[in-house]
Amino acid sequence: MSVLTPKQVAFYQENGYIVLSGLIPEETSLRAKAILDKWVEGDPRNPKATSGEPIPRTSEEEDAVVACYTDAILQAAAELVGDDVSTFPRPHKPYPLHSYPTQEEWKPWGAHIDHAIKEHGHKTFPYAFRLASMLFFSDVEPHGGGTLVWPGSHLKTLALAKSNPEYYELMYTLNNELDKANLGEYVELAPKRGDILFYHYLCGHSGSMNVQNVPRLAMNAKW
Repeated sequence: MSVLTPKQVAFYQENGYIVLSGLIPEETSLRAKAILDKWVEGDPRNPKATSGEPIPRTSEEEDAVVACYTDAILQAAAELVGDDVSTFPRPHKPYPLHSYPTQEEWKPWGAHIDHAIKEHGHKTFPYAFRLASMLFFSDVEPHGGGTLVWPGSHLKTLALAKSNPEYYELMYTLNNELDKANLGEYVELAPKRGDILFYHYLCGHSGSMNVQNVPRLAMNAKW
């Protein structure tokens, strides 16, 4: 059974991203947030960490966090790209990607595409992954570490890559010349706890500075 409407799929196809709500049970989301809150207390990147060293993760805790990748989320991912849901396995381990508060003045960062590290050698065609996601475990306030996305940038980036496939063979090269794609203006997203952001592998995006007073909790997964 489909979990997305044709309108939602069309939005993703046009914009290269979509934020979806209601795909995780409230109890599951709250339990995962409590675990992540505990973990960040020992994260050395957290300026407000109270623990002197990283807090060990139990397998039970990791399983509880990964359980947030529900069947509905995996089905939604499959519908967005038009593949069978069997090609979207649940992650084995959580991959937290938090944004911690800073005292710096907020400013946007430039767009990038993922898997563009030169040493990794990922190619543009065929893709290294089809779809990426950010699963949020805190309510994100404006300038609170929300993801920035450039609507429609996946189509512009794809056109740039196809203009010279040999030259843009590597994601590294394509990423370094995103300015040639004229990506336009960014949108700062402000998801709520339990929301998930899906974005196309060629969608220009970036994290952002968190000038609020609480960590922005999120996990990343790619398929």
